[in-house]
Amino acid sequence: MANYKKASQDRLRVETKRGSLSVEQLWDLPVTELDEIAVALEAEYKESGGKSFLTDTKSKKDKTLKLSFDIVLDILETKIKASKAASEARENKEHNAYIDNLIVDKKKGEMREMSIEDLEAMRK
Repeated sequence: MANYKKASQDRLRVETKRGSLSVEQLWDLPVTELDEIAVALEAEYKESGGKSFLTDTKSKKDKTLKLSFDIVLDILETKIKASKAASEARENKEHNAYIDNLIVDKKKGEMREMSIEDLEAMRK
């Protein structure tokens, strides 16, 4: 979360084909667009020669690029996980509904096999 804190303090904006977007606005983008932005930011960061393990030697531009990349990548990964979770939940719901229908059919089948006396005894 420290990245988001830094981004809000710096009022970070990420350049996209839609223009300059805030971190909050990035959440509204589709994953395909986020992926394109992440790829472009990573390439720009690599071209800048910004890789260094000594944070003092990195330029402000390199730090901003890295922060932008990290945040876009985190948003992208979060949205992908949420989409997978929603898909799994939907599949589980459909599966359980199918099982419930089979159970109802089985119970109906069992009741068809019961004698008239047994069925009359079940009346309320």
